[in-house]
Amino acid sequence: MELIGTNAQEKNKKTKKIMIGIIITIVLLLIASFIILGVIYYLKQGQFKLYIDGKVSKTSDDLFIFEGDTVYVSIRDIANMVGYQYYNGGYKQYTEDETKCYVESENEVCTLEMDSTIIYKTPPENLDYEYYTLTTPVKRINGKLYITAEGISVACNLKFYYDANKNQVTIYTLPYYTNYYVTNYKTSAISENFKNQKALLYNLLVVQNIDNTQSASRNIRYGVYKIGENGITEVVGTKYTDIEFIESTQEFIVKTTENQVGIITADGKTKVQPQYDSLKQIDKDLNLYLATSNNKKGVIEKNGKILIYLEYDEIGLDTSKFQDDDIKNPYILYNNAIPVKQNGKWGMYDIRGNLILPIEYDGFGCITNDKTKSSILLIPDVKAIVVSKLYDIEKQGKQNYYGVVDFQGKVLMLTGLQSVYSVTNNGIKEYTMIYNDVSYDAIESILNNALTIRNTVTNEE
Repeated sequence: MELIGTNAQEKNKKTKKIMIGIIITIVLLLIASFIILGVIYYLKQGQFKLYIDGKVSKTSDDLFIFEGDTVYVSIRDIANMVGYQYYNGGYKQYTEDETKCYVESENEVCTLEMDSTIIYKTPPENLDYEYYTLTTPVKRINGKLYITAEGISVACNLKFYYDANKNQVTIYTLPYYTNYYVTNYKTSAISENFKNQKALLYNLLVVQNIDNTQSASRNIRYGVYKIGENGITEVVGTKYTDIEFIESTQEFIVKTTENQVGIITADGKTKVQPQYDSLKQIDKDLNLYLATSNNKKGVIEKNGKILIYLEYDEIGLDTSKFQDDDIKNPYILYNNAIPVKQNGKWGMYDIRGNLILPIEYDGFGCITNDKTKSSILLIPDVKAIVVSKLYDIEKQGKQNYYGVVDFQGKVLMLTGLQSVYSVTNNGIKEYTMIYNDVSYDAIESILNNALTIRNTVTNEE
Protein backbone atom coordinates (compact mmCIF):
# COMPACT_ATOMS: atom_id res chain seq x y z
CA MET A 1 0.00 0.00 0.00
CA GLU A 2 2.78 2.43 0.87
CA LEU A 3 4.49 1.63 -2.38
CA ILE A 4 1.39 2.51 -4.33
CA GLY A 5 0.97 5.83 -2.44
CA THR A 6 4.56 6.71 -2.95
CA ASN A 7 4.21 6.21 -6.68
CA ALA A 8 1.12 8.43 -6.77
CA GLN A 9 2.94 11.20 -4.92
CA GLU A 10 5.86 10.97 -7.29
CA LYS A 11 3.49 11.11 -10.26
CA ASN A 12 1.84 14.24 -8.81
CA LYS A 13 5.22 15.86 -8.29
CA LYS A 14 6.23 15.06 -11.85
CA THR A 15 2.90 16.39 -13.13
CA LYS A 16 3.36 19.62 -11.18
CA LYS A 17 6.87 19.99 -12.51
CA ILE A 18 5.63 19.43 -16.05
CA MET A 19 2.83 21.96 -15.56
CA ILE A 20 5.24 24.47 -14.10
CA GLY A 21 7.58 23.89 -17.04
CA ILE A 22 4.72 24.34 -19.48
CA ILE A 23 3.64 27.54 -17.73
CA ILE A 24 7.21 28.84 -17.72
CA THR A 25 7.55 27.94 -21.39
CA ILE A 26 4.28 29.70 -22.23
CA VAL A 27 5.37 32.77 -20.28
CA LEU A 28 8.75 32.75 -22.02
CA LEU A 29 7.03 32.34 -25.39
CA LEU A 30 4.70 35.22 -24.55
CA ILE A 31 7.63 37.38 -23.51
CA ALA A 32 9.46 36.41 -26.69
CA SER A 33 6.35 37.19 -28.73
CA PHE A 34 6.05 40.60 -27.12
CA ILE A 35 9.73 41.21 -27.80
CA ILE A 36 9.35 40.13 -31.43
CA LEU A 37 6.23 42.27 -31.84
CA GLY A 38 8.09 45.17 -30.29
CA VAL A 39 11.02 44.69 -32.63
CA ILE A 40 8.65 44.43 -35.61
CA TYR A 41 6.81 47.55 -34.45
CA TYR A 42 10.12 49.35 -33.98
CA LEU A 43 11.32 48.29 -37.42
CA LYS A 44 8.02 49.32 -38.96
CA GLN A 45 8.23 52.65 -37.22
CA GLY A 46 11.65 53.14 -38.77
CA GLN A 47 10.47 52.25 -42.27
CA PHE A 48 9.75 55.12 -44.64
CA LYS A 49 6.07 55.95 -45.05
CA LEU A 50 4.22 58.09 -47.59
CA TYR A 51 0.76 59.44 -46.85
CA ILE A 52 -1.32 61.14 -49.54
CA ASP A 53 -4.56 62.76 -48.40
CA GLY A 54 -4.47 60.74 -45.17
CA LYS A 55 -3.92 57.33 -46.80
CA VAL A 56 -0.77 55.23 -46.96
CA SER A 57 0.60 55.11 -50.52
CA LYS A 58 3.05 52.72 -52.10
CA THR A 59 6.44 54.16 -52.83
CA SER A 60 9.53 53.16 -54.81
CA ASP A 61 13.19 53.36 -53.91
CA ASP A 62 13.82 56.35 -56.19
CA LEU A 63 10.61 58.32 -55.67
CA PHE A 64 12.41 60.49 -53.11
CA ILE A 65 16.09 61.35 -52.85
CA PHE A 66 17.33 62.88 -49.60
CA GLU A 67 20.32 65.19 -49.61
CA GLY A 68 20.75 66.40 -46.05
CA ASP A 69 17.62 68.32 -45.11
CA THR A 70 16.57 68.67 -48.77
CA VAL A 71 14.02 66.28 -50.24
CA TYR A 72 13.97 65.77 -54.01
CA VAL A 73 10.92 64.25 -55.67
CA SER A 74 10.77 62.41 -59.00
CA ILE A 75 8.38 64.55 -61.03
CA ARG A 76 7.41 61.68 -63.32
CA ASP A 77 6.62 59.28 -60.46
CA ILE A 78 4.76 61.67 -58.18
CA ALA A 79 2.59 63.21 -60.92
CA ASN A 80 0.17 60.32 -61.34
CA MET A 81 -0.10 59.90 -57.58
CA VAL A 82 -1.44 63.45 -57.11
CA GLY A 83 -3.74 63.78 -60.13
CA TYR A 84 -1.39 64.94 -62.91
CA GLN A 85 -0.10 63.46 -66.17
CA TYR A 86 3.61 63.68 -67.00
CA TYR A 87 5.03 64.41 -70.48
CA ASN A 88 8.54 64.91 -71.85
CA GLY A 89 9.40 68.18 -73.63
CA GLY A 90 7.93 71.65 -73.32
CA TYR A 91 4.19 72.30 -73.42
CA LYS A 92 2.90 72.65 -77.01
CA GLN A 93 6.40 71.87 -78.38
CA TYR A 94 5.78 68.18 -79.20
CA THR A 95 9.30 66.90 -78.59
CA GLU A 96 10.66 64.11 -76.38
CA ASP A 97 13.37 66.31 -74.90
CA GLU A 98 14.06 64.62 -71.54
CA THR A 99 15.66 67.75 -70.08
CA LYS A 100 12.21 69.36 -70.07
CA CYS A 101 8.82 68.19 -68.95
CA TYR A 102 5.33 69.36 -68.17
CA VAL A 103 2.66 68.01 -65.85
CA GLU A 104 -0.98 68.52 -66.72
CA SER A 105 -4.23 68.34 -64.77
CA GLU A 106 -7.77 69.25 -65.71
CA ASN A 107 -7.21 72.85 -64.63
CA GLU A 108 -3.54 73.64 -65.13
CA VAL A 109 -0.28 72.85 -66.93
CA CYS A 110 3.14 73.32 -65.31
CA THR A 111 6.36 73.40 -67.38
CA LEU A 112 9.77 72.60 -65.86
CA GLU A 113 13.33 72.39 -67.19
CA MET A 114 16.59 70.87 -65.97
CA ASP A 115 18.95 73.30 -64.16
CA SER A 116 16.28 76.02 -64.10
CA THR A 117 14.76 77.62 -61.02
CA ILE A 118 11.86 79.02 -63.07
CA ILE A 119 8.65 77.04 -63.50
CA TYR A 120 5.67 78.17 -65.57
CA LYS A 121 1.97 77.55 -65.02
CA THR A 122 -0.94 78.12 -67.39
CA PRO A 123 -4.49 76.85 -67.88
CA PRO A 124 -4.74 74.10 -70.53
CA GLU A 125 -5.04 75.31 -74.12
CA ASN A 126 -3.73 78.71 -73.02
CA LEU A 127 -0.28 80.24 -73.53
CA ASP A 128 -0.69 82.98 -70.95
CA TYR A 129 1.83 81.86 -68.32
CA GLU A 130 2.48 82.78 -64.72
CA TYR A 131 6.00 82.03 -63.53
CA TYR A 132 7.53 81.15 -60.17
CA THR A 133 11.13 81.31 -58.99
CA LEU A 134 12.39 78.46 -56.80
CA THR A 135 15.41 78.50 -54.48
CA THR A 136 16.79 75.23 -55.92
CA PRO A 137 16.84 74.24 -59.62
CA VAL A 138 15.35 71.13 -61.19
CA LYS A 139 17.91 68.28 -61.26
CA ARG A 140 18.35 65.26 -63.52
CA ILE A 141 19.26 62.16 -61.50
CA ASN A 142 19.55 58.66 -62.96
CA GLY A 143 17.68 59.67 -66.09
CA LYS A 144 14.78 61.36 -64.27
CA LEU A 145 13.92 64.97 -63.47
CA TYR A 146 13.70 65.75 -59.76
CA ILE A 147 12.45 68.83 -57.95
CA THR A 148 12.48 69.90 -54.29
CA ALA A 149 9.52 69.69 -51.96
CA GLU A 150 9.10 73.44 -52.43
CA GLY A 151 8.98 73.02 -56.19
CA ILE A 152 6.55 70.11 -56.33
CA SER A 153 4.23 71.99 -53.96
CA VAL A 154 3.98 74.83 -56.48
CA ALA A 155 4.01 72.67 -59.61
CA CYS A 156 1.25 70.27 -58.53
CA ASN A 157 -0.71 72.51 -56.13
CA LEU A 158 -0.22 70.58 -52.91
CA LYS A 159 1.20 70.78 -49.41
CA PHE A 160 4.28 68.67 -48.68
CA TYR A 161 5.56 67.78 -45.21
CA TYR A 162 8.67 65.74 -44.36
CA ASP A 163 9.19 64.48 -40.79
CA ALA A 164 12.75 63.17 -40.45
CA ASN A 165 12.10 61.77 -36.96
CA LYS A 166 9.18 59.69 -38.18
CA ASN A 167 10.85 59.01 -41.53
CA GLN A 168 7.63 60.08 -43.18
CA VAL A 169 6.34 62.27 -46.02
CA THR A 170 2.80 63.61 -45.86
CA ILE A 171 1.11 65.16 -48.90
CA TYR A 172 -2.25 66.90 -49.12
CA THR A 173 -3.61 67.70 -52.59
CA LEU A 174 -5.69 70.71 -53.54
CA PRO A 175 -8.86 68.63 -54.21
CA TYR A 176 -8.53 67.25 -50.67
CA TYR A 177 -8.34 70.74 -49.16
CA THR A 178 -11.14 72.02 -51.38
CA ASN A 179 -13.47 69.19 -50.38
CA TYR A 180 -12.68 69.75 -46.71
CA TYR A 181 -13.48 73.47 -46.74
CA VAL A 182 -16.51 73.17 -49.01
CA THR A 183 -17.89 70.52 -46.64
CA ASN A 184 -17.08 72.26 -43.37
CA TYR A 185 -17.58 75.93 -44.25
CA LYS A 186 -20.92 76.55 -45.92
CA THR A 187 -19.93 80.14 -46.72
CA SER A 188 -16.91 79.04 -48.75
CA ALA A 189 -16.91 80.25 -52.38
CA ILE A 190 -14.38 77.90 -53.96
CA SER A 191 -16.30 74.89 -55.26
CA GLU A 192 -16.08 75.89 -58.94
CA ASN A 193 -13.27 78.45 -58.97
CA PHE A 194 -9.85 76.84 -59.40
CA LYS A 195 -7.87 80.06 -58.91
CA ASN A 196 -9.59 80.73 -55.61
CA GLN A 197 -9.14 77.12 -54.55
CA LYS A 198 -5.39 77.67 -54.79
CA ALA A 199 -5.66 80.34 -52.09
CA LEU A 200 -6.15 77.47 -49.63
CA LEU A 201 -2.52 76.43 -50.15
CA TYR A 202 -1.53 79.81 -48.72
CA ASN A 203 -3.96 79.54 -45.78
CA LEU A 204 -6.53 81.86 -47.34
CA LEU A 205 -10.23 81.09 -47.86
CA VAL A 206 -12.51 82.98 -50.24
CA VAL A 207 -15.99 83.20 -48.71
CA GLN A 208 -19.42 84.56 -49.58
CA ASN A 209 -22.04 86.21 -47.42
CA ILE A 210 -24.79 83.64 -48.06
CA ASP A 211 -25.03 79.88 -48.21
CA ASN A 212 -24.40 78.02 -51.44
CA THR A 213 -27.82 78.33 -53.06
CA GLN A 214 -28.90 78.05 -56.68
CA SER A 215 -31.19 81.08 -56.68
CA ALA A 216 -30.71 83.23 -59.77
CA SER A 217 -31.61 86.35 -57.80
CA ARG A 218 -29.13 85.84 -55.00
CA ASN A 219 -27.15 88.92 -54.04
CA ILE A 220 -23.69 87.49 -53.37
CA ARG A 221 -20.79 89.40 -51.90
CA TYR A 222 -17.31 87.94 -51.48
CA GLY A 223 -14.52 88.32 -48.95
CA VAL A 224 -11.41 86.54 -47.66
CA TYR A 225 -10.64 84.76 -44.39
CA LYS A 226 -7.23 83.85 -42.99
CA ILE A 227 -6.86 80.21 -41.90
CA GLY A 228 -4.93 79.86 -38.65
CA GLU A 229 -4.30 77.33 -35.92
CA ASN A 230 -7.17 78.76 -33.90
CA GLY A 231 -9.69 78.90 -36.74
CA ILE A 232 -10.42 81.44 -39.44
CA THR A 233 -10.51 85.23 -39.16
CA GLU A 234 -11.74 87.86 -41.59
CA VAL A 235 -9.13 89.85 -43.52
CA VAL A 236 -11.27 91.14 -46.42
CA GLY A 237 -14.91 91.91 -45.72
CA THR A 238 -17.68 90.29 -47.78
CA LYS A 239 -18.52 93.40 -49.81
CA TYR A 240 -17.15 92.68 -53.30
CA THR A 241 -19.13 91.32 -56.23
CA ASP A 242 -16.16 89.24 -57.38
CA ILE A 243 -12.74 88.17 -56.09
CA GLU A 244 -9.93 86.38 -57.93
CA PHE A 245 -6.76 85.07 -56.29
CA ILE A 246 -3.39 85.88 -57.91
CA GLU A 247 -1.19 82.98 -56.84
CA SER A 248 2.15 84.40 -57.95
CA THR A 249 1.85 87.42 -55.63
CA GLN A 250 -0.73 86.02 -53.18
CA GLU A 251 -3.05 88.98 -53.71
CA PHE A 252 -6.65 89.41 -54.83
CA ILE A 253 -8.24 91.27 -57.71
CA VAL A 254 -11.56 92.55 -56.36
CA LYS A 255 -14.61 94.03 -58.10
CA THR A 256 -16.94 96.57 -56.49
CA THR A 257 -20.70 97.00 -56.93
CA GLU A 258 -19.83 99.75 -59.44
CA ASN A 259 -18.00 97.12 -61.57
CA GLN A 260 -14.62 98.69 -60.86
CA VAL A 261 -11.65 96.49 -60.02
CA GLY A 262 -8.60 96.96 -57.82
CA ILE A 263 -6.07 94.88 -55.88
CA ILE A 264 -6.07 93.93 -52.21
CA THR A 265 -3.22 92.13 -50.43
CA ALA A 266 -3.61 88.95 -48.39
CA ASP A 267 -3.61 90.99 -45.17
CA GLY A 268 -6.45 93.21 -46.36
CA LYS A 269 -4.54 96.29 -47.51
CA THR A 270 -5.62 98.12 -50.65
CA LYS A 271 -2.78 98.00 -53.15
CA VAL A 272 -4.57 99.48 -56.17
CA GLN A 273 -7.77 101.45 -55.72
CA PRO A 274 -10.77 99.98 -57.58
CA GLN A 275 -11.04 102.27 -60.62
CA TYR A 276 -10.53 100.03 -63.66
CA ASP A 277 -12.78 97.81 -65.76
CA SER A 278 -10.27 94.96 -65.53
CA LEU A 279 -6.77 94.19 -64.25
CA LYS A 280 -4.36 91.41 -65.17
CA GLN A 281 -0.87 90.78 -63.83
CA ILE A 282 1.70 90.71 -66.66
CA ASP A 283 4.92 90.56 -64.65
CA LYS A 284 5.33 89.22 -61.12
CA ASP A 285 8.81 90.54 -60.37
CA LEU A 286 8.12 94.03 -61.70
CA ASN A 287 4.57 93.96 -60.32
CA LEU A 288 3.13 95.28 -63.57
CA TYR A 289 -0.56 95.01 -64.44
CA LEU A 290 -2.49 95.37 -67.67
CA ALA A 291 -5.31 97.79 -66.92
CA THR A 292 -8.44 98.38 -69.02
CA SER A 293 -10.89 101.27 -68.82
CA ASN A 294 -13.50 102.25 -71.41
CA ASN A 295 -12.02 99.68 -73.83
CA LYS A 296 -8.59 101.32 -73.69
CA LYS A 297 -5.55 99.58 -72.24
CA GLY A 298 -2.46 100.64 -70.37
CA VAL A 299 0.04 99.37 -67.80
CA ILE A 300 0.16 100.28 -64.12
CA GLU A 301 2.73 99.57 -61.41
CA LYS A 302 2.16 97.85 -58.05
CA ASN A 303 1.30 101.09 -56.28
CA GLY A 304 -1.24 102.08 -58.95
CA LYS A 305 1.09 104.51 -60.70
CA ILE A 306 0.51 104.60 -64.45
CA LEU A 307 3.46 103.32 -66.48
CA ILE A 308 1.76 103.37 -69.91
CA TYR A 309 -1.34 105.54 -70.22
CA LEU A 310 -4.66 103.84 -70.91
CA GLU A 311 -4.96 104.95 -74.52
CA TYR A 312 -4.13 101.80 -76.50
CA ASP A 313 -6.34 99.30 -78.29
CA GLU A 314 -4.08 96.35 -77.54
CA ILE A 315 -1.08 95.62 -75.32
CA GLY A 316 0.80 92.36 -75.79
CA LEU A 317 0.63 89.91 -78.67
CA ASP A 318 -1.25 86.80 -79.72
CA THR A 319 1.64 84.33 -79.75
CA SER A 320 -0.40 81.22 -80.64
CA LYS A 321 1.02 81.22 -84.19
CA PHE A 322 4.61 81.30 -82.90
CA GLN A 323 4.65 78.27 -80.63
CA ASP A 324 8.15 77.25 -81.71
CA ASP A 325 9.41 80.49 -80.16
CA ASP A 326 8.31 79.19 -76.72
CA ILE A 327 7.22 82.67 -75.60
CA LYS A 328 6.26 82.64 -71.92
CA ASN A 329 5.19 86.28 -71.61
CA PRO A 330 3.36 87.76 -74.63
CA TYR A 331 3.16 91.15 -72.91
CA ILE A 332 6.87 91.75 -72.30
CA LEU A 333 9.41 90.44 -74.83
CA TYR A 334 12.95 89.79 -73.60
CA ASN A 335 11.92 91.19 -70.22
CA ASN A 336 11.91 94.71 -71.67
CA ALA A 337 9.81 95.38 -74.79
CA ILE A 338 6.04 95.92 -74.41
CA PRO A 339 4.13 95.82 -77.74
CA VAL A 340 1.26 98.32 -78.03
CA LYS A 341 -1.35 98.96 -80.71
CA GLN A 342 -3.08 102.24 -81.44
CA ASN A 343 -5.32 103.08 -84.40
CA GLY A 344 -4.25 99.95 -86.25
CA LYS A 345 -0.50 100.51 -85.86
CA TRP A 346 2.03 98.86 -83.55
CA GLY A 347 5.04 100.09 -81.58
CA MET A 348 6.86 99.27 -78.33
CA TYR A 349 7.47 100.69 -74.86
CA ASP A 350 10.12 99.53 -72.42
CA ILE A 351 9.48 98.50 -68.82
CA ARG A 352 10.32 102.02 -67.62
CA GLY A 353 7.50 103.50 -69.69
CA ASN A 354 9.60 104.92 -72.55
CA LEU A 355 8.42 104.65 -76.15
CA ILE A 356 11.29 102.76 -77.82
CA LEU A 357 9.72 101.89 -81.19
CA PRO A 358 7.47 104.36 -83.04
CA ILE A 359 3.85 103.31 -83.46
CA GLU A 360 4.07 102.90 -87.23
CA TYR A 361 4.26 99.16 -87.89
CA ASP A 362 1.45 96.94 -89.14
CA GLY A 363 2.34 93.89 -87.11
CA PHE A 364 4.85 91.70 -85.31
CA GLY A 365 6.23 88.39 -86.54
CA CYS A 366 6.31 86.63 -89.90
CA ILE A 367 3.76 83.88 -90.51
CA THR A 368 4.51 81.22 -93.11
CA ASN A 369 2.12 78.65 -94.56
CA ASP A 370 5.00 76.40 -95.61
CA LYS A 371 4.86 73.38 -93.27
CA THR A 372 8.61 72.82 -93.63
CA LYS A 373 9.27 76.23 -92.09
CA SER A 374 8.26 77.79 -88.78
CA SER A 375 6.64 81.17 -88.33
CA ILE A 376 8.73 83.34 -86.03
CA LEU A 377 8.37 86.40 -83.87
CA LEU A 378 11.73 86.27 -82.07
CA ILE A 379 15.36 85.57 -82.95
CA PRO A 380 16.68 84.87 -79.43
CA ASP A 381 20.41 84.63 -80.27
CA VAL A 382 20.49 88.37 -81.00
CA LYS A 383 17.47 89.36 -78.85
CA ALA A 384 15.68 90.45 -82.02
CA ILE A 385 12.00 90.92 -82.84
CA VAL A 386 10.47 90.61 -86.31
CA VAL A 387 8.22 93.52 -87.36
CA SER A 388 6.20 94.14 -90.52
CA LYS A 389 4.80 96.92 -92.66
CA LEU A 390 2.10 96.66 -95.29
CA TYR A 391 2.83 98.27 -98.66
CA ASP A 392 0.62 98.73 -101.69
CA ILE A 393 2.59 97.22 -104.57
CA GLU A 394 1.65 98.19 -108.10
CA LYS A 395 -0.10 95.31 -109.91
CA GLN A 396 0.34 93.08 -106.84
CA GLY A 397 -1.86 94.71 -104.24
CA LYS A 398 -0.94 95.02 -100.59
CA GLN A 399 2.11 93.04 -99.48
CA ASN A 400 3.80 92.58 -96.11
CA TYR A 401 7.51 93.35 -95.88
CA TYR A 402 9.50 92.46 -92.79
CA GLY A 403 12.21 94.05 -90.71
CA VAL A 404 14.07 93.29 -87.48
CA VAL A 405 14.45 95.38 -84.32
CA ASP A 406 16.17 94.55 -81.06
CA PHE A 407 14.69 94.38 -77.55
CA GLN A 408 15.52 98.07 -77.01
CA GLY A 409 13.77 99.18 -80.18
CA LYS A 410 16.89 99.70 -82.31
CA VAL A 411 16.28 98.92 -86.00
CA LEU A 412 18.55 96.08 -87.14
CA MET A 413 16.97 95.49 -90.55
CA LEU A 414 14.58 97.78 -92.44
CA THR A 415 11.21 96.43 -93.54
CA GLY A 416 12.39 95.26 -96.95
CA LEU A 417 12.58 91.50 -96.32
CA GLN A 418 10.20 89.21 -98.17
CA SER A 419 10.19 86.64 -95.39
CA VAL A 420 11.83 85.60 -92.11
CA TYR A 421 11.47 82.04 -90.81
CA SER A 422 13.21 79.23 -88.95
CA VAL A 423 13.94 75.58 -89.74
CA THR A 424 15.05 73.00 -87.19
CA ASN A 425 17.64 70.45 -88.30
CA ASN A 426 18.96 67.78 -85.91
CA GLY A 427 17.66 69.77 -82.98
CA ILE A 428 19.36 72.99 -84.08
CA LYS A 429 17.17 75.94 -85.07
CA GLU A 430 18.41 77.98 -88.03
CA TYR A 431 17.01 81.41 -88.92
CA THR A 432 16.69 82.58 -92.51
CA MET A 433 15.66 85.87 -94.14
CA ILE A 434 14.68 86.31 -97.80
CA TYR A 435 15.70 89.50 -99.60
CA ASN A 436 15.26 89.98 -103.35
CA ASP A 437 14.48 86.25 -103.63
CA VAL A 438 17.84 85.30 -102.10
CA SER A 439 18.21 83.43 -98.77
CA TYR A 440 20.54 84.74 -96.05
CA ASP A 441 21.53 83.49 -92.61
CA ALA A 442 19.59 85.87 -90.38
CA ILE A 443 21.87 85.79 -87.33
CA GLU A 444 25.08 86.17 -89.32
CA SER A 445 23.59 89.02 -91.35
CA ILE A 446 22.51 90.85 -88.20
CA LEU A 447 25.72 90.32 -86.23
CA ASN A 448 28.06 91.25 -89.07
CA ASN A 449 25.91 93.89 -90.77
CA ALA A 450 26.44 91.70 -93.82
CA LEU A 451 23.26 92.70 -95.62
CA THR A 452 22.23 96.22 -96.63
CA ILE A 453 18.47 96.30 -97.01
CA ARG A 454 16.86 98.63 -99.49
CA ASN A 455 13.10 98.73 -99.35
CA THR A 456 12.06 98.42 -102.97
CA VAL A 457 8.83 100.26 -102.24
CA THR A 458 10.11 103.30 -100.35
CA ASN A 459 13.77 103.18 -101.43
CA GLU A 460 14.77 103.37 -97.77
CA GLU A 461 18.29 102.15 -97.03
